[in-house]
Amino acid sequence: MARCPITLSEADQAIVSAERDSHPDLVVRRKMLVLWSTHCGITRVQTAAVAGLGRATVQRYLVAYREDGLDGLRHWGVIGPVSDLAAFAERIKDDLTTTPVRTTAEARDRIEAITGLHRGLTQTRTFLAGLGFTWQRTRAVPVPPKKSLTEHVAIQEEFLAAELQPALDAAIAGTGHVFFVDAAHFVFGTFLCCLWSIARVFVRAASGRQRFNVLGAWNAVTRQFLAVTNTTVVNTDTMCELLRKIAAAGLVGPITVVLDNAKYQRNKIVQALAVELKIRLLFLPSYSPNLNLIERLWGFAKRQSVYGKYHATFASFRAAIEKTLNEIPTTHAGRLESLMTLKFQKFKVPLHHSTRRAFMIFPLVQDFADVLAAMPREHPRHRILKLLDEAIRRDVPFIDRHPTTFFQCMWNTCWCTLR
Repeated sequence: MARCPITLSEADQAIVSAERDSHPDLVVRRKMLVLWSTHCGITRVQTAAVAGLGRATVQRYLVAYREDGLDGLRHWGVIGPVSDLAAFAERIKDDLTTTPVRTTAEARDRIEAITGLHRGLTQTRTFLAGLGFTWQRTRAVPVPPKKSLTEHVAIQEEFLAAELQPALDAAIAGTGHVFFVDAAHFVFGTFLCCLWSIARVFVRAASGRQRFNVLGAWNAVTRQFLAVTNTTVVNTDTMCELLRKIAAAGLVGPITVVLDNAKYQRNKIVQALAVELKIRLLFLPSYSPNLNLIERLWGFAKRQSVYGKYHATFASFRAAIEKTLNEIPTTHAGRLESLMTLKFQKFKVPLHHSTRRAFMIFPLVQDFADVLAAMPREHPRHRILKLLDEAIRRDVPFIDRHPTTFFQCMWNTCWCTLR
């Protein structure tokens, strides 16, 4: 084997020493190890044994470095086979983005319909992953009944920029305090979840409908948690008690309480007490749990104390929740530090969704109008078409926001009329 003496400069030594341990690519780390070992005087045979490579591979690495330096050594010139689907990648990506599929089998069939190429389920999964697709659970977006998703997103963004963020900036700067307030109602029952287990775990179902209510306030910056609890109901008195508790905490500077639009939080008694205690009430836009930081805390408390666990009595159920809440500043402080960040979920409106909606319901209304205008009144189908036209016009705003309810709306309206 021809000798290829290697002597690294001081600059290259520093780079190689670091990248043989920290480079994100395993192949590059191995190459740097080979280079470093050779620089330290280890023979090619010994280097190959340490790196788990053949001697010829070690020699190729050293030649690559001698000819092209570290950049040449980092280059990986192996090109694998290219899938026949690659030519259709953009078309497939656009189609599956516009109309997502639920299963790999559906994706396989859709790809075959587009390309005429049949692939197995494993090949389909690999191809989808290469396009950036992942299998994710769908989530519901809370939207006020009289608002479109686009309008709701715009309202939330405006509130966040003009109202909430300035208050948070002041709190971070130490010139104020922001508390996020909401109530959690823990109903005595069975909370199911996924577990790592050999066999399916069955949790005995709890009986009864007792509730443990927690009206909490979370300080967004200091992570202080205050709460009022009971087993009856959360009402105006409970809210007033929590406001007095916040005022009694001895905080210096203006206090802002962020809360939703529940009636017991927005009535005149609560607002008058807030003025008396010099607490500013900042009401979130309706249907905006994603902007209320304390919602994350309630989810954490449920996962920690009740999910997948059986409590024989309501007292045990309540004690588990209270234990979790009491350990917030101690045992759970580390986990909550990463959970309770001041980054809020923002919803994006897919352009294809709003465009598809606009071209679905309103042209249909116009089509019915055109047909009825051209059809003689004595036509045997005129009455049915007139009925359908009235039914569609009655629910146009709702169907525009919720296209999947079209047939249900038609059934409800037409059935009641024909019956």
